[in-house]
Amino acid sequence: MARRAPVSGGRFRLGVGRGGPWVDLEVFGTGLARYESGFGESLDLLLDALTGERVGGDGTFAFRPVPVVPRPLTGPPVVVACTSTHTVELAARRGLPMLLGMHAGDEEKRALVEHYRRYGPAVSGHMAAAVAYVADSRAEAQRVLRTAMPRWLGPGLAGYVPVDDRPRRRRDPEEYAALLCRIHPVGTADDCVAALAETAERTGVEHFALMVEGTGDPALTRENIVRLGAEVIPRLRA
Repeated sequence: MARRAPVSGGRFRLGVGRGGPWVDLEVFGTGLARYESGFGESLDLLLDALTGERVGGDGTFAFRPVPVVPRPLTGPPVVVACTSTHTVELAARRGLPMLLGMHAGDEEKRALVEHYRRYGPAVSGHMAAAVAYVADSRAEAQRVLRTAMPRWLGPGLAGYVPVDDRPRRRRDPEEYAALLCRIHPVGTADDCVAALAETAERTGVEHFALMVEGTGDPALTRENIVRLGAEVIPRLRA
């Protein structure tokens, strides 16, 4: 990361997140405590390492100051994945923009941006993840994704196993695919332009991380990238 930011020409952003109360915590030997209270300290150490010549810790990660090698020339922009008000407040207090999840509609995004403003300085650069697919009609775009996405959403959603006995309602993959097609830029080029522009205006989000491979088909993914680049993105930049 120390060298990637300078050579990326500004295209590289580092996204970090707290994660969830999943079995991963057990696999990595950290436990719920790291999830519930350890993210802030970890993030601060990362930020120090990305911006300074030396870094040290005096909390859970206690170590004497050591040199950062290779020394970062310029740290990459950091965005924090936020799905809860706790993480929103943590990001706001550090002046870091948010990365909002694709499960969230415009109302939820706007509420998180407004909550951020109550706890930190006004910053630009909030991002949102979104499914994006361009077709010749909205019906075709939704049909393609609603057929393809449940095949990989099912195993992915099933992988969220709580580390403790807390109850969890598992999302239905077909219902989730339908939701994503409804709230994201899925349709004609005009539909996609309108959806992205409206979300930006309604929520205060300025950047989007587009998931373009929802079909799971390499050829369709390449075609989708070409159409987004030719028919959608230039109109949003104008």
